[in-house]
Amino acid sequence: MRFLHTADWHVGKKLGRISREAEFAAVLDELVAVAENEKVDAVLVAGDLWDRALPPLESMKLVIDALIRLAAVAGRVVAIPGNHDSPQLFGVLAPLLEPLGVILAPKIARPEDGGIVRVPSRDGTEEACVAVFPFLHEAVVIGDVIKGSQDWFAKLDPGTVVGASRYADKVRRLSTALCSGFDEGGIGILMAHYFIDGAEVGGGERKIHLGEQYAATAQSVPPGAQYVALGHIHRPQAVEGAAVATRYCGSPLQLDFSERTHEKQAVIVDIKAGRPAKVKSFSLTSGRKLIRVSDDMDSLKNRVAEFGNAYLDVRVKTAGPVFGLADQVRRFLPNAVMVQAVYERIAGSEVVGPKSLDGRITDLYAGYHLHQHGVDAPADLVDELRKLEEEVQRAAS
Repeated sequence: MRFLHTADWHVGKKLGRISREAEFAAVLDELVAVAENEKVDAVLVAGDLWDRALPPLESMKLVIDALIRLAAVAGRVVAIPGNHDSPQLFGVLAPLLEPLGVILAPKIARPEDGGIVRVPSRDGTEEACVAVFPFLHEAVVIGDVIKGSQDWFAKLDPGTVVGASRYADKVRRLSTALCSGFDEGGIGILMAHYFIDGAEVGGGERKIHLGEQYAATAQSVPPGAQYVALGHIHRPQAVEGAAVATRYCGSPLQLDFSERTHEKQAVIVDIKAGRPAKVKSFSLTSGRKLIRVSDDMDSLKNRVAEFGNAYLDVRVKTAGPVFGLADQVRRFLPNAVMVQAVYERIAGSEVVGPKSLDGRITDLYAGYHLHQHGVDAPADLVDELRKLEEEVQRAAS
């Protein structure tokens, strides 16, 4: 059977104040085209379909429409919620979309209670078992507090293991328990949304979910699956050290400037019963590029044609802070999303500041400027502030 593995759409995410709905629509069209052209039997969406739990209506419509179109060309779509999604929203949508071939798995469950989704091939001659592992917060994993699943969790208790090791061991036990429901000699896939220690993050994720205490390990991947389809990390990559083919497909768009070097992909997986999975990827080309550029003002003006319609993170080389710098840059680079001055700071300036608030206002400001900006305040600015302070003092005397 052939599968399209995708994840981390984050539909609704903005770049600063810039809406990217048109770019999301284009890349979802591209994924539908890949699914159709490659004649996949099913599409696996490993979480973070939306960027927030309660997405705007236009973002909700865009995702639902894409899921329905993917199911129309592939036969089945199986999707799980990531840490940005709402399991409750998945639960509301699940019965509405299931008749259309879209299977939403809102929560983790025993294999016999929905933890395994059975997916037939397009020709009906084969069937794959997909074990679904939606995002679980560390406190849920360690605390054994999944409603309706306490008994199951108690049996998986790693005993005296604590902290980060307890989390990793519990994820391993959960994954293994899910995969125990695979048909013997059949096709088995684990789809999950969690962070594996050692993966290259590459930006775009909320750091609270990427600390060591939230990390599973490559050993968390059970050998019973033939392929593990992961979401949560935005840089496409294989997981080293896993017992079977395990991959983060990455996000389909460059979502922020930390992803500016990522080559986005759609992942195609071919699996035969009893054999290792074969994985190949297709480059996704939709969406505007994100570029970080650092140069002085005159050189930037001469390079305008170089950037095309890309969104820019502009670092302007200056002698110090420049008030109104962003407005100046956007006059000739209207796609500059971020603009900041880059200059050499005075050593130790970050710890410099007034020792008390009893001094002159001019001195207080000079200390603040050095602490905040890393360079001395311009002499003309300090002089004007001193004149103003003296004028106020004379008027008050």
